Amino acid sequence: MPMLDDFKWPDIEGEADKAIIRNIRKHGCHIVGIRDGNPEYAFSVGLFLNYGHAEVVIFGLRASDSASIINDIRDRAAAGRNYAAGDICDDILTDRQVAFAEVPLQAYDAYLGTAIWFYRKCRRPFPCLQIVWPDREGYFPWQTGHDAALKQYQPVLKSFS
Repeated sequence: MPMLDDFKWPDIEGEADKAIIRNIRKHGCHIVGIRDGNPEYAFSVGLFLNYGHAEVVIFGLRASDSASIINDIRDRAAAGRNYAAGDICDDILTDRQVAFAEVPLQAYDAYLGTAIWFYRKCRRPFPCLQIVWPDREGYFPWQTGHDAALKQYQPVLKSFS
């Protein structure tokens, strides 16, 4: 049952749209993988509708790893866990922490097209968090000492001062 009072299902325009709706209804979310992006990335659609949890986006990992992480977050959201911007967690990846950063609305058009389509009939924008992973030394992209070579694999959509 949708958690958003003002939610209206989007108009279905083809088989791909049917698959998205089916996944959201059956599994709680749909995962969109962008393999031709530079870098590759994946994001959720449906977490906000079904669990009141922000959608999530993750860059630079293999599609199967990204899907596994998003599904894990979906399962935790279904159990009542709600991640927020600024959270740093050590129980999502086995060998390192991840951080959650708010995705600015200005970045939605460039990265979250399917989610925009899905929520377009809502009165308020859906929230989205970027799952940010550190380098091998444990430094996040906004920290001094972070391996600058990794920036090509993981753009950080929110700026940190």
